[in-house]
Amino acid sequence: MPVEPSLQQGFHHGRSRLWTRRLVAWGEGLGECLYPSHCGLCLQPGPPVCAGCREELPQLPAPCPTCALPLPVSGVCPECLRHPPALDALHAGWAYAWPLDQLILAYKHGADVRAERILAALVERVATTARETDGTEQPLRPDVVLPVPLHPERLRERGFNQSEYLARRVARVLGVVLDCDGLRRIRVTGSQQALGRQARRRNVKGAFAWTGPSLTGRRVLVVDDVATTGATLSALVGVLRQAGAERVEGLVLARA
Repeated sequence: MPVEPSLQQGFHHGRSRLWTRRLVAWGEGLGECLYPSHCGLCLQPGPPVCAGCREELPQLPAPCPTCALPLPVSGVCPECLRHPPALDALHAGWAYAWPLDQLILAYKHGADVRAERILAALVERVATTARETDGTEQPLRPDVVLPVPLHPERLRERGFNQSEYLARRVARVLGVVLDCDGLRRIRVTGSQQALGRQARRRNVKGAFAWTGPSLTGRRVLVVDDVATTGATLSALVGVLRQAGAERVEGLVLARA
């Protein structure tokens, strides 16, 4: 008996997610075997990223709380004052520059185990810092963590979703639910890297859908690796607001 296309797609999507989760677990174990108790950057004995190497990462001085744009002094940037963004807040760890940019690319496009271990430690640091804010801004208290999804076709090509791996670590640190199935990318989109602000927005318009339970009254945190213009996160916010989300924040490793 022939299988309906929609059911067949769901079956293959489920298998892809299963293999993705197996790859994540395998990668974590392999990373610990290859680089046990050593800094992944300087290879000195210690945590995955030692304090000295972390201090040398490209900093974000006085980031805008809603878009993470670095500013001369603390406060909301002029662009967000003129045109308030869809996101309630964006938490970013560092600037998208060397060596963080190369680590992200090595993991995203090459599944580099060393880069994976470093990025895991760094995203946990971002989540911890956002949760333990000193009171100058609203602390991070989400009810659910969501990764930026890949289209099933792209997921099959790459074999894993780097945002899902990072979101898993964030959810673990924050002690909240991780939902990897509710948010879907329903349209294949081209790379955002070479596009300008307006082109990026057009590229992701209508690309996402929420298929999970109602988010009414819930605080949602969306996790990705890099934020540039915020086009992807803004497109997701619209979908999550329609599903009832009360507050939507973003968390990324780097702000470009």
